[in-house]
Amino acid sequence: ISNKTKEDLIDIYKIDEKKIDVIYLGIQKFYKMNEPAIKLNKPFLLYVGSRSKYKNFNNLIKAFSLSIKLQNDFDIICCGGGKFSELEKKNILNHKIHLSKIKQIDVNDDQLHYFYKNAAALIYPSLYEGFGLPTIEAMSLGCPVISSNHSAIIEAVGDAAKQFNPNKSEEILSCIEDTVYSTENTKNYIKKGIARSKLFTWKKCSEETMNIYKKLL
Repeated sequence: ISNKTKEDLIDIYKIDEKKIDVIYLGIQKFYKMNEPAIKLNKPFLLYVGSRSKYKNFNNLIKAFSLSIKLQNDFDIICCGGGKFSELEKKNILNHKIHLSKIKQIDVNDDQLHYFYKNAAALIYPSLYEGFGLPTIEAMSLGCPVISSNHSAIIEAVGDAAKQFNPNKSEEILSCIEDTVYSTENTKNYIKKGIARSKLFTWKKCSEETMNIYKKLL
């Protein structure tokens, strides 16, 4: 699903490069939008999916903790990934962030549509990905994306997202602030993101997959 995954297959599993084709996934279309039951008191930054170790959620929390202004102006909404564990809650509190500032909610696609459309930005801090579909989903709905500079994610977002070194929380914070506190930068990433998202369709994915089957006949 990405050239990065191809490189890993060759490097780790020693698969012959001639046996690998790269075909990018498509993104789903969001048609309905339902507002979730959670109460939103202020603008929010969006995080989508699992919070397991390689997803680097802890460094996002650390970055958020470095700015009182950002905490005063924005909450963080986490869609999916399951309820916060006691360890996660302890980590949030250890960074001197009130638990009310970071909320978790399980959502369906219609509710996720609402969060993409209303977020100040999607933050995607992963240390590793095969591709990173939420970035493209967000872009397709006009949500600016701020992501790590992992190579597979760059394949997805191109220059249509603000990118940071995921190991540096100060850089994560700087990229967030440079985007959400600049109307010009926000509009720029929204425009680029919408254009970028049009490159990833299931029609294109299915046609390229079919061409591979035809080559094998």
